[in-house]
Amino acid sequence: MRRGEVSSAPRCAPPTVAKLWRRIGRRPASPPAGAGQRWPATPHRQLLTPVGALPLLLVSTAPALDPGGGSTASRGSRPARRVAGGGNGPRLAAHRVRGRGPLAAAIALLGIAGALSTGARAVAAPPEAGGRTAMTEAKARELLSRPKGSVSLGTTGSGRLLDGARLPEKGPGYAVFPGFRQRKTNFATSELVDLVQRATRRVGERFPGSRIGIGNCGFEAGGKIPWSVSHQAGRDCDLGMYATDARGRAVEMVDFVTYDRDGAANGGRYRFDLPRNLELMVALVTDEVPVQYVFVAEWLKTKLLEEARRQGLPADLLTRLGEVLHQPSDSNPHANHFHLRIFCSVEDRLQGCRNWGPERAWVDLGDAPWAERVGALARVVEEVHTTRLRRDAIKRIGELRGTPALPTLLAALADPRDDVRGDALRAIRALAEPDAVEGLLTAMAKTPDPRWASRIFDAVLATNDPSTVPVALRAASSPESLLHADARKRGEPRLQVTACRILGRFGKADAAPTLLDLLESPHGEVRTAAHEALLRVTNQKISGAGLGSSSARRRARVVRSWRTFYEKEKDESWLQWLRIGFEARGVRFRGKMQSPAGVERLIDAIGDRDAVASDNAVRALSEITGHYVDPSWRNKRNNERHWRSWWSDSGATVAFP
Repeated sequence: MRRGEVSSAPRCAPPTVAKLWRRIGRRPASPPAGAGQRWPATPHRQLLTPVGALPLLLVSTAPALDPGGGSTASRGSRPARRVAGGGNGPRLAAHRVRGRGPLAAAIALLGIAGALSTGARAVAAPPEAGGRTAMTEAKARELLSRPKGSVSLGTTGSGRLLDGARLPEKGPGYAVFPGFRQRKTNFATSELVDLVQRATRRVGERFPGSRIGIGNCGFEAGGKIPWSVSHQAGRDCDLGMYATDARGRAVEMVDFVTYDRDGAANGGRYRFDLPRNLELMVALVTDEVPVQYVFVAEWLKTKLLEEARRQGLPADLLTRLGEVLHQPSDSNPHANHFHLRIFCSVEDRLQGCRNWGPERAWVDLGDAPWAERVGALARVVEEVHTTRLRRDAIKRIGELRGTPALPTLLAALADPRDDVRGDALRAIRALAEPDAVEGLLTAMAKTPDPRWASRIFDAVLATNDPSTVPVALRAASSPESLLHADARKRGEPRLQVTACRILGRFGKADAAPTLLDLLESPHGEVRTAAHEALLRVTNQKISGAGLGSSSARRRARVVRSWRTFYEKEKDESWLQWLRIGFEARGVRFRGKMQSPAGVERLIDAIGDRDAVASDNAVRALSEITGHYVDPSWRNKRNNERHWRSWWSDSGATVAFP
């Protein structure tokens, strides 16, 4: 039985009396009687004594009795069940004693004795208004504990792997390539390891004697590997390709080889084996483990789909293959191997595994249990008094990118403990949610500490969204309006520096007047930040030497250069400003920049040695084509690859003025 499947049989043996004694001995007593009563807001709650625990021990270890004295278990009830999305491991369904036999009488008598000795009623969980059980420390610890087995955390390009499962170097239908064995990159999640073994075994059964080579999966603990940008979270694996020789006889490869558009490799010595490679793809996309991508060159994908139609595969399977097989836009085309990537399992997503990229209609990503988990973590922050548990819950919300818990995180910014506030702010930064900006500004206005106010405003920058430009303009021109009175003197320059960073990343022509004024700020760090922002906004090459000088004359020269440019070009469009800057760097355009030829020239300009010009080429392409890409998402090389690929695929759909 795999993780996450519902079982009709008990998943574990009934707990022993000793275990129950220990468990119940830590359980809090009930709150005062009355509808809607909550547990006292104190970490010191009354515990059941051993005598008071005896009734629960007997109830928990006895079979449930129906009103006629018969056991409900004999009528096919399931004493253990797995609760969907319910966290780590199976949960046992409660049994209630409903009979009036000797056992029930004994339990009742013991219950009276327990109540007399403790003055409290024993209950399974403290009730709360609305029928919801209160969040206890025990529940919080269970919620925050990690499950056994492999766990993928983060994204494939920025993640890690806990307790990675090892893919044996050899197995039915596959073998790790000899040149990859010393790398120790044959680790992944248990789901991915099982998928690879099942799929290659299936091909071997259909085509006896077939064996495919395996390249990199990942390290045992995940993280970066030297040979790839991804493969960090245990959900990627590089598979070789089945091949034949020039006569059509199956051969076993010992390394990757690159296939051309005719499906030939090494000068025709090898051929891309369509029937076996298609069988592998079908095995992958129809497995119980959901596959997000198989990265492969477009020309090989075309051949595979043609073979699938020739074989008469169903239309829905053809659609699935067409979606999953994909040539990446920001790396090599993958003409020498299949790069397999799976979705996060639902269980791993509840721990902080994050999918990146398109969803698939046939895949349940577990949105409901994820939302339930985020809500439960928020309740830990709100209701539990132990600081360590609250901090761990805040960190887990950040790992899950738990946006529904944003109000809880914003409220925690006012917590009396510095460490709780710091964790909450880091979690908000991780969410990178523009909806957080208003709450951040509210929290910033309430704090008299200028350093804390500056850290809060830095979280506005971390949202990495163009919608923050109006806030940045306000912070740059009138920072005092956003700050507590006691934080203004030391806090204003810090806010202005961060505002300049936001404007440099997303600002256009309307940001220039505010930045020009900041060039004359009394604070050197503000003047420098304004100059750097103007370089990015205008794409000009104006030297800022002297801005940090104590000499007013040298500073004035820089200011004069910028104001001269602005007065001359203020009536031109922002794109025209960028064009002037490109041409000053030797990037020439024939005719309009907003044209197919102009787009191709801008794609070339992404490779410019000047980082400002490279980033502005990406921004100009986004503005002209309507295909938004933030330059910071990729490095320069991959930005150029992405745009060349996108332009080749989608350029015909762009409408130019």
